[in-house]
Formats: sequence, C-alpha cells, structure tokens
Amino acid sequence: MARPAHRLTLAALALVATAGVGVTALPATTATSRSANDGGADSPSRAAAVQDRLPQAARVSGVRAAGGAAESASMSATEFAARSASGSARESDKPPASSQHLVGTWSASSDRIVAAVGGQTIRMVVRTSIGGAGMRLRLSNVFGTSAVTFGSVHLGVQAYGAEILTGTNRPVTFNGRRTVTVGARRAAWSDPIAGRISGGANVVVSFHVPASVPSVTGHERAYATTFLSAPGNHAADEAGDSFTYTSTQWYFLDRIAVSAPATVRSVVAFGDSITDGAGQNTDANRRWTDYLRHRVARLGASKRMGIINAGIAGNRLLYSNVGPSGLSRFERDALSQPGVRTVIVYEGINDISRGEYTSAVPLINAYKRLIRLAHARKVKVLGGTLTPFYGFGTWTPEREEIRQRVNAWIRGSRAFDAVIDFDRAVRDPEFHEQLAAAYDSGDHIHMSDAGRSRLASTVDLRRL
Repeated sequence: MARPAHRLTLAALALVATAGVGVTALPATTATSRSANDGGADSPSRAAAVQDRLPQAARVSGVRAAGGAAESASMSATEFAARSASGSARESDKPPASSQHLVGTWSASSDRIVAAVGGQTIRMVVRTSIGGAGMRLRLSNVFGTSAVTFGSVHLGVQAYGAEILTGTNRPVTFNGRRTVTVGARRAAWSDPIAGRISGGANVVVSFHVPASVPSVTGHERAYATTFLSAPGNHAADEAGDSFTYTSTQWYFLDRIAVSAPATVRSVVAFGDSITDGAGQNTDANRRWTDYLRHRVARLGASKRMGIINAGIAGNRLLYSNVGPSGLSRFERDALSQPGVRTVIVYEGINDISRGEYTSAVPLINAYKRLIRLAHARKVKVLGGTLTPFYGFGTWTPEREEIRQRVNAWIRGSRAFDAVIDFDRAVRDPEFHEQLAAAYDSGDHIHMSDAGRSRLASTVDLRRL
C-alpha cells in the first residue's frame, strides 16, 4: 500500500527570470565495465576515464536527442528561453572559459537498483547546496542494459509533498529537444535551464518514462520521498494528485549543477552510510553534509561552495558488495563532479567491520591510490579518521586494532592534504573504542542528529 505523501518545507525562493548567464557543456560519461581485479564488480571503464578528461567545452556525446542529431549544448539562460520557441542556438554566445563554469550543487552516487519503473512519471525532490543560474541536470543510465527514453522532463520548486510551487515548473531540454534517449552505459546533461535557483531550495525534477526499464540506474537509500504516478505523462503537472505511489529510492537523476564564477568550486564527501545519511528520518535532510552546507552558507559569497554527497550505504573501499567498491567508483563519483576542488575521503569502516582483513595495509594502500588519483587531477584530498563501532554486532578486538592502525596512519603519514579527525570528535572521552552516547544513533556505528552535526563542525572550512 502506498504511503501518504510527506508534507515538506516550502522553498524560500522560487525560480525567477534572470539575465543570460552562459555555461559550458560537460561531456556525458560512459558507464562502468566489469573488472577482473574487483571480484567482477562494476568499475569505471578506461573510456569513461578518458572522456571525463575532455575539455568542458566538448559537445555532449552518447546521447540521441529525439527527432535529430546532437547539437551544441552551450547557451545562455536567456537564449535557452528563446530557443524553446525557435529551436536554434549560436555557438558564439558561449562566455569565455575563465568567466563561468559549472559547479555541482547536488549529486547521488549511482548503482544498479532493484526497481520496476516505466509507463509512468517519476517525481523526485532534492535539495541544492549552492544557488545559481544556468542550472543543468544529468540523467544517468550508466548501469542500464538498454537505452532509456525520457519523454518529458520538468524542473520546479517544491511547495509540499508532490505539489510544485505555482509557476515554477518548466520544461527541460536536451540539445534543444524535450525528449531524450540515453543509451546503455551513458548519461546526458541537459541544456541550461532559464532562471535562478537559491541554495537550500527543494528542487522537484519530474520525468516521464514511457516504457518499462529492465535495469534501473539509481540510488537505493535516498532518505527522501520520491513520488511515482499512475500511468501517463504528468511531468508538467504542478498538482500532485496523479502521484499515488511513493518510494525512498532515487531514479536516473544523479547530478545537478549551476553556473558560477570560476573561483567557486565544489567539495565532495566520499563515503558509506554515515555520509549517505543513515540514522536520519526520511525527508529530514540531516546528513552531515547538510549540516556542512549550513556552515558554508554563512560564509561570504566569494567563499561559498557546492557540497556534494557521494555516499553509498553499505559501501566498502576495497570490495564491491553494496554498490561498486570505493576504489572503482572514485573517479566517476568524486573526481568527475563539476567544479570539484576538494574530496573528503571518509570510508573504510565497512571494510573493517565486515571484512576478514588481518592488517591495515590493504586499506592504507587503497587510500594511497585515491590520493594519487586525486592529485593527478589537481584535486585536494582530505582524510577522515574512521569513527568507533564498539557495541556493533561485528566488533572484535582484532578489528578494533586495525581501525586504530588505520587512523594512526591517516593522522601521522601526511599523505592526505589535511586530516579531519572525526574519530576524536565523536568518540567517548573515557572509552575511545565507542561513540559518545550523545552521538550514537543507537546501533553503535551510525550517528545521531547531534553526531552528524558534530562531524560537520569538525571540518576546518579553511582546508576546503
């Protein structure tokens, strides 16, 4: 039986008309391929790694726009509105590369999820971290086995539940067309969307999926309500009456970016369920990255940055079990994010608590590899110490010893550009092997609201 829609907070600012702000196009990324070195798990293909390094001015590839060949994906917000009527665009209207670029404002790390969708409209609510004009969204089919057609895509601002604030729901185009087919193992960036969105806004993305999809790319634990309609195309509806089913998964949408000055960048939090948001109530938006966004929002405009969550609940750094391993997804989920400047690596506790390792060496070697990958892309990488899990069902003294050795290396090796000592911040001051009671959600490994807030307050913003 479908659960009732949750009433959500009205967004403070709606989409408003704005002067043209140009942005450059990002390339579509390919999906992952099977890796013999990771137990048959999905890992980024060489083609994906090469394509992620294409100049931002490259045209979107791997996407077939319905009714015609791919066209330039660069235009100003003003021209975007005009193009909706005329169907034309001029490449010369792109701004200089140094003046504006795309910066990630929201993301969800993808996997192949268990879901049955098709012949209906999906409506998802996500919260931006940084505001701006020229917003673009990305639809991902990177884990798909066949092409997926999106018959209609709209973006608006949430009023409550599945309802959209009147006058804000507008069509989204891909290479000037309102229908897009995304091939298997591909992803598609939209054209810039006219208007401006504020940071902290609840953005509603609706899209019609005409046919059943055999293999769905998405995010398993959204900790947010997604609304699904009865059969038909309801993407343009501002009312929520047609959305009679709910889910707590996200489907296909994996990135949103805005146009920003070249000095504005994004920070990616790369981790597992502690980063993904375990322990919070549905629709609470109380991940530790949400608390970090609140801190960053109080900075001056020139110091603000996008905060990107790249957590997957149950994820491990070395072994693909719940989602691709951290090693195999690092380039796609962290280093290829628009405008990324810094990655916070806070992952490894699942490797220890559920693995059979007898040494800290495998994890340390994995961290070294992530650092090399980040530095090769001129991205800073900060290391988060692993937090306590005494009292959790898999804790043993031997596993605790490995955690302590890993943390000692993170603190003392100077391999990371900086260290965020999450462990010291949330551990019991009298018994370091366990979380302080105020920060424990109750299962002795995940954080309470106070614990997630404490993680965010531990981050030195000057290091980002």
